[in-house]
Amino acid sequence: MLHRQYPANNYDQGYDTDKTEFRSCRKPEMKLWLECGLNPQDAIFEIDDGDVEEDQTFVLDRVIVDASHLCRPLVKIEFSSIIFFEAEDENGGEHEIEVDLLFKLIRTCNGHSECVQSWRYLKEFEIENDIDEIEIEISEPFTVTFCDRTCPNCCEYRMVVEGKEFEGEFDALRVVKPDLSALVQGTI
Repeated sequence: MLHRQYPANNYDQGYDTDKTEFRSCRKPEMKLWLECGLNPQDAIFEIDDGDVEEDQTFVLDRVIVDASHLCRPLVKIEFSSIIFFEAEDENGGEHEIEVDLLFKLIRTCNGHSECVQSWRYLKEFEIENDIDEIEIEISEPFTVTFCDRTCPNCCEYRMVVEGKEFEGEFDALRVVKPDLSALVQGTI
């Protein structure tokens, strides 16, 4: 009967059944750190005579993650902001105010960009009543998280917001105080 003896040390050891072969690999060391966003920008939507202009897109914040020295990197993205709008509707017996925004997390690695996740913010008010008008003012947080098992590269993550659909007469529409950060973990 063949008996194997495994020395107690900090190395990974492999043996075959006929002879003892030593193969060493450095014991993995876990690394964890935080990357903060670079140059956050508020999104202030252009409004023309109460109508939110179409096809507006804003880069809210970006963060660079260099995981090129890691094995099995894991990146947790956290984003927060405040959505603020003021709108009214005074036409007819039915009143409607709607804000539809699309938030996209875009990852760029080695010159290739892809949307890795998207989130929709939809706030809609419909009132069927004999009131003359409806006025709405909203200021509320919008936060999302995303966990990415990326390849070991240097990547940029960008949070982008697009205006999709709007109903009502707007005085203001903004996404303010954007904050994007990445918690990075992996072994070296």
